[in-house]
Amino acid sequence: MKSKLLLVLLCSLPWHGHALAATRYVSDNVYAYLHAGPSNQYRILGSINAGEPVEYLDRNADSQYVQIRDGEGRTGWIEGQFLQSEESFRVRLPALTQELEQARQLLADADQRHADDVADKVRQIDSQQQELDRLNAQLDELSRSHERIAAENRRLSGLMDDKEHQMRLDWLVNGGLVAGIGALVGFLLPLIPLRRRRRQDRWMN
Repeated sequence: MKSKLLLVLLCSLPWHGHALAATRYVSDNVYAYLHAGPSNQYRILGSINAGEPVEYLDRNADSQYVQIRDGEGRTGWIEGQFLQSEESFRVRLPALTQELEQARQLLADADQRHADDVADKVRQIDSQQQELDRLNAQLDELSRSHERIAAENRRLSGLMDDKEHQMRLDWLVNGGLVAGIGALVGFLLPLIPLRRRRRQDRWMN
């Protein structure tokens, strides 16, 4: 019996020594009543809203009721199971809402940066496509110009071939004429002195 009493006293010491005047929070899922003493047999002084921060003062080892002071300055007792050391959702809700809004803003900024990056990439692609179209147009024009030059070269080559052929024909014809005239002169020259001699012979006779 003494060992059980000693164990109960040891369990109650940390609550009286280290946790005095510590902040506790009423559980989010309860609506606790504040009693004048450490059990539900004492009169009710009021109620404590779920999630409300309270000041921890003492604990009754027998009933496990905890003495607290609420935000209105009231001092009373509530069941220990209705208290928790972590901040309640009600207290954390504004911070969570702010964090959620910050996360949404970061996400929106990231989406905007992504959209801007995509738009910039699209503009770059459009600019490169326009440059490629311009170069292709220049290449087509150069190809057409090359074809025109090649056709003109073929035409000029044909004209030069025709001119060379004509010159050869002219040389052949002229050479034939010269040769014919030379042959004719060669044939006629021996006949000219004979006629003169005949005339001189006739005159002397």
